[in-house]
Formats: sequence, structure tokens, C-alpha cells
Amino acid sequence: MLTQRFLHLSRWLRSRQQRHRTRYDLRHLDDHLLADIGLDRATVEREVRKPFWR
Repeated sequence: MLTQRFLHLSRWLRSRQQRHRTRYDLRHLDDHLLADIGLDRATVEREVRKPFWR
């Protein structure tokens, strides 16, 4: 039971770290690269302002 809780916590933390890294990377892309992936600066700013749990 304790092992399952630890694994759940570990997965939760990993997903939050990945989300943080992705948002950090998005924030630092230039407008040309964002356009290449179909995003604009306003969309990125909305995404990076979200709380870490969303």
C-alpha cells in the first residue's frame, strides 16, 4: 500500500515537472517557431500562466 502511494506520488511529480518544462520551453520559442507549430504568442502566454496542477 505504501509502495503504491509512493508510485502515485512519483508519477504525479513527474507529470508536473514535464508540464513545467514544456511551458518553459514554449515561453522561450520565438514567434517564427511558434507559427511553425500553429501557436501564437497570446496562446502561449495563457498556457504558461496556468497553475502547475492544470
